[in-house]
Amino acid sequence: MSNARLKHIYAWLVAAALVTGLLAAAVFHAGRFLAAPASAPTKADVLVVLGGDGGDRVLTAVLDYARGFGTYVLVTGLEGGPPQVRPAYLHWRIQFLLDAGVPRDRILFDVESSNSWEEAVNTRRLMEAKGWRRVLVISDPTHMRRLSWAWNKAFAGSGLEYSLVATTPASWKADEWWRDERNGAAVIMEYIKLAYYLVKY
Repeated sequence: MSNARLKHIYAWLVAAALVTGLLAAAVFHAGRFLAAPASAPTKADVLVVLGGDGGDRVLTAVLDYARGFGTYVLVTGLEGGPPQVRPAYLHWRIQFLLDAGVPRDRILFDVESSNSWEEAVNTRRLMEAKGWRRVLVISDPTHMRRLSWAWNKAFAGSGLEYSLVATTPASWKADEWWRDERNGAAVIMEYIKLAYYLVKY
């Protein structure tokens, strides 16, 4: 085999190794990339507990409320659920907030939103109506990147501020997301949703 042919094969092997390494790094860091926009909670007018909650979001809201990070708690509707179902879906989270000591007059409801974009838009409208300036948005780690995109767009030019606060599910490990079936499905689905949001919004 000629030297030129050997060099050509070697170049292809090096390129394949680089691509494989980049893909492996992308997969390894996929969870961390999604969770990166989250930050520690700071003082805000309202805590928003996003829909699609399995319990970690409302629990985080209770803890942050107790620590004085928010004056009100806004509970949003079931993502994708029919309007008739949303009040019932909100009920168990509201009961949890009440049982945890959050006063009833500090709990607000959003039964209109059916996705993350609408939650951002409707929260902005509520904040403008109430004269509020800052909100903490509570959701799961895999949700942070898409929320960052949606809330940046929805709040553009408003002068309002938001921070994203991630829940801390016991099973979540950003660098080992593929080891848990639920986390693996969530990460993969979030990349699909993120691509959709980048195109639509």
